[in-house]
Amino acid sequence: MDGDGELVKTFEHILIPYNGTPGSNKAFRKAVLLASLIQAKITVLTCLEERPTFGFFKTKTSKQEFEKECKFIKKQHEVLEKFARQHDIQFNSKIVKNGLASMRILEFARQHDVDLIIMTKTKLSSRYEKQHYQSTIENVFRNTHCPILIL
Repeated sequence: MDGDGELVKTFEHILIPYNGTPGSNKAFRKAVLLASLIQAKITVLTCLEERPTFGFFKTKTSKQEFEKECKFIKKQHEVLEKFARQHDIQFNSKIVKNGLASMRILEFARQHDVDLIIMTKTKLSSRYEKQHYQSTIENVFRNTHCPILIL
């Protein structure tokens, strides 16, 4: 509250990096609860990479796989949007292509006046997951201009 007893709005725009894992679903649900309390809007951001199938070249198959993945993510975003709307939350979603996920998250947060980023730290099984996923959270945490909530 400010000096006049008025409630000060701390977070107006919450960003949830979303990859379809149970952890990102948990972050989304927590963001919806918080947003409903403080009347904030939510943006779900999914980072996808086009992966070459053979060597260094993108093939028709890799492009088709990428399009298939985009359609799947769009359907997931529609389910999230329906849930957010049921809780009277203003909802946006975005799929960004290529680039390091943490850099795309940071870039989006800066360009769209994000006040809070909510992510989850999950138990990872493989060495590859530990190396890459943890580095995404670490990079966002170390370089963000706004608060980050790591669940």
